[in-house]
This record gives sequence, structure tokens and C-alpha cells, in this order.
Amino acid sequence: MKYCITPEFVNKFACIAEHCEDHCCHGWNIHIDKATYGFMTKKSDLKVKSLQVIERTKGQASYAKIKLDESGVCPFRERGGLCEVHKAHGHKRLSTTCQTYPRLSKVRGNQKESSLTLSCPEAARQVLLNPSAMNFHREAVADTSFVAVKQTRPLWYEQVRQLFIDVLLLDAVPLEERLFILGMTLKQLDSHKDDIDSFNNTLAFCCEKITNGEFSALFANLASSLNLHTAFLIKVFNVQLALGIVGKQEKVLTRMHLLHEQLVDALAPAGDDEAKQKEILQQGFSGNYQDYIHANPHVWLNYFIYEMYQHDFPTDNMYEVFSELVTNFFILRGALVAIASQRPLQDNDLILAVQTYHRSRSHGATFGQGIEGIRKVLNVDDQMFPLMLLKVL
Repeated sequence: MKYCITPEFVNKFACIAEHCEDHCCHGWNIHIDKATYGFMTKKSDLKVKSLQVIERTKGQASYAKIKLDESGVCPFRERGGLCEVHKAHGHKRLSTTCQTYPRLSKVRGNQKESSLTLSCPEAARQVLLNPSAMNFHREAVADTSFVAVKQTRPLWYEQVRQLFIDVLLLDAVPLEERLFILGMTLKQLDSHKDDIDSFNNTLAFCCEKITNGEFSALFANLASSLNLHTAFLIKVFNVQLALGIVGKQEKVLTRMHLLHEQLVDALAPAGDDEAKQKEILQQGFSGNYQDYIHANPHVWLNYFIYEMYQHDFPTDNMYEVFSELVTNFFILRGALVAIASQRPLQDNDLILAVQTYHRSRSHGATFGQGIEGIRKVLNVDDQMFPLMLLKVL
């Protein structure tokens, strides 16, 4: 039997086309297969234009691709935001890229799992803002629906996955503390994953430390990461980082500029005084940021469960994957805390930060180097460092 897994956020998604604040008709490589190239250049109502703007890519993986204009925008996008190809010939004549984005699918064993990419603003809204977004629907499908692949998950897969969810849902415990508890557990489990008996013993040991409060006590004694934010926050979102994006398209950078300007404005009153910068961020975290998260506790839960689903966590490198998620959270939370130091947060602030960050990552911007630089300066153990990023108060 084969199954399709469809999260609620996929079911609820619909492209908002010309109303999108960061439309997908720019900045992406739009690949064209041989059959579509033949139709567009020989039979299409747009064949004259197609010969000018679709180029063969000999020696490359794709047969052809669309040449973007000087601003990185697809030449088939009309001024009003609609697509000429879609208008003339319908959805099925679009390139595979345009037909599917931001939809994703992955076959794992006998399951085909549907998802969305957070580089799309409307996808980010559906993933983060809907309290029911992480309801997953499993449906049996015909054997001919897709080709199954061989996949063997670790014996401890379900145990760790359930622990991940159970700890995330400890709503009486602050989110940062929950993540620290998970990190401490995963860090210890990671070194025992090749021996199931040792793994189970370690899991029982960690569960005891969770229930008796030892991990929470360690978290309470951590130093605040706000000083790391003051050294790193503006740099990580500095537009210069975004200049590494493929093609340096102007429109890809627009929302990065918007976010960057808000961060600069938030910390500008402190100048180079790190103590005052820290005070500003502390105010933002304790005030407007906490107000928003308390009113919308699902947003970060959705984010981490979404990432768990994307990575098929904890199939591979569980602590490495978790560390990357914590680093992403550190950067995104820092941006929101800075904005919150000036005014109450809104849903659009969350979407701006998350979508811009993931869009920039999709286009090649590298943020991890800055994080690694801080770790080296502090001379901190590389495995413990991600967990140090969590503490604020």
C-alpha cells in the first residue's frame, strides 16, 4: 500500500498571484524541458517572443531556460502581475518550475509527502499563522500513483520524533528552555545512535534529567545571548550579505533592504554602545515580542514541526540538523526582537523575517559563517554553542 501525506498548510495554500508582496516571477532559474521549448518556440501564440527570451542551455542539466530581464524578472510577467503563458495556454503549458513552486514533494519509502517552501510569503503565512497548519492527512493511493523508494529509518526514529513533539508541547515551560532540553538530549543521544541498547539507556537517563529538572537548572545558569545579538544581528542581515545572491537581482534584495532598515533603526539610538544595544533588545524581548508570542504560541511550534517534517527528523545527523534549526531561530528571533523594541509586532513582521531569510538562503546567501566567527571568538565548544544562543533573560 502507498500513501500520500498532506499537511493542512498545503491544503489551505493558494497562490495570491499579483497580490503577492514578493512574487516568484523573479530571481529564480526557470528551466524549460524539450517538449515545452518546442511548443513555445514553434506553436505558441507567444512563439516570436519565446524565440527571443528562451535560450537553449547546451551541456547543462536543463534543455533550455528563460532569460530574465535586467531586474531579474521573467519577461512573460505582465505589468499587472499575471503570466502571459498562463493567460494564453493555461496552467499545463507553464514550466515545471512555475507549475509547482512553492509546492514540494518527496517520496520516502512508500509515502509521498507534500510540503511548501518558506521562501514564498503566502506559503510562510499558511505554515506559521494557522494554529491547525500542522495537522497531517494520510491517504491511501493507488500503487501506480508514484514509484516507492527503499528507505530504512533508525530503530529509534519514532521514539525521538515523539520526544521532540512532546517537549515542544510543554507550554508551561518557556520555548527557549524547551529547545535547550531537546538540544541537551539530542546531543547525548547522537553519540549512542549506533548501539540501540546504549541509545535506550541514554534516552532513559535524559528523560530522568528532564523530569527532575536538571536540564532546566542548567538552562537557568546559562548566560544571556543578547550580547551575541548586539555583535551579530545587523551584520547577519546586512544587505552586503545578500549581494552574494545569484545574479544580484534588485528585486530579490528589496525585502532584505526593508528588514535591514528596521534593524538599523531599532539599534541606532544606542550607537556603538553595546550595553545600550543590549538594553534595547532586552526591552523588545520582554515587551512586544513576548506579547506577540503569548498571543500566537503556535507560530514557533509550527516552524519547528515544519522543519522536522522537511528534514524527516531525526533520520540523519539529528543534533547537526537541530543545531541548524536553533541557529535559524536565533537569527529570526533577533530580528523580531529588534523590531519589537520599537513597536508591537504584527503577523507581517514575522512573515517578512522568515520569508526573507529563507528566500535569501535559497539564493545562496550564507549566514553560518558569521555564527561560526562568533563561536571562535568566544572559544566555545562547537556542540554546546547552538544551545547558548537560546538564552535571553
